[in-house]
Amino acid sequence: MIGELVIAYVLLEVYRDVRKLADTRYGAALAHGRDVLGVEDRLGLDVELGVNRWLTRHHDLSQVSVWIYQHMHTNLTMIILLLCYLTGPDVYRPARNALVLTNLAGLVVFFVLPVMPPRLLPGEGFVDSVAGAGFGTTHSPPLPANQYAAMPSLHMAWALWVALVIMALLRRYRVRWVAVLHPVTTAVVVVVTANHYVLDVVAGAAVAMAALSATGLVWAGSGTPYAGGQLIARKRPAPVPDADTAGGGGPYAPAGNDPVKPGPARSRGESPS
Repeated sequence: MIGELVIAYVLLEVYRDVRKLADTRYGAALAHGRDVLGVEDRLGLDVELGVNRWLTRHHDLSQVSVWIYQHMHTNLTMIILLLCYLTGPDVYRPARNALVLTNLAGLVVFFVLPVMPPRLLPGEGFVDSVAGAGFGTTHSPPLPANQYAAMPSLHMAWALWVALVIMALLRRYRVRWVAVLHPVTTAVVVVVTANHYVLDVVAGAAVAMAALSATGLVWAGSGTPYAGGQLIARKRPAPVPDADTAGGGGPYAPAGNDPVKPGPARSRGESPS
């Protein structure tokens, strides 16, 4: 467990260092944010402003969305990671590794490609629903958000990770598919609250799936036998001959040879005709 704490501490420190660069990257982040909107406009995916304005007209729904955005992201992820550690030791290591890889990939992109989220784009008309609910533009607590870390959406990446871990832990039960509701809900919430673009959600899902595939966790969640970080090959049962073919005929007979049918019984001394 000490190793996990060290990993978490290092990632946190790297995140803080990247976040400190925000003040010097305003221009690049603004340009990249508008570039994302431009690409979405050409693809017909620029729905962010419309759904954000719709949300602001529904106060209660806005409050629910803010609560999901602010609390489910970190809290549910940590709860599932702890449950995995306690109840699913064969799943825990690939799950932990996938989460670490996801965050490392996110930090690299945050450093190389700062992207301003819709809520901060000047003159675009977006409403910061989370700030309006009293959490401020930095969305504290528990940890101030990196203002220019829209791409990829780690909210989406973590939500997909949670769903796959739950499916791996409950792979014997059909109810495990209910876990898919979490990333679907998260995808909607991060867009309607103007915290992410649609392409951020797509990128977050892609990063998560790459990390999950690299560690094998995708196969664990699909129901395939899985233990100790390795896939277990399914054993095919040996074919059992039926009554008609047990004597050497049918599909089990040597190729090109017809089964020999016994002739009528002859008494001793009788010559063949």
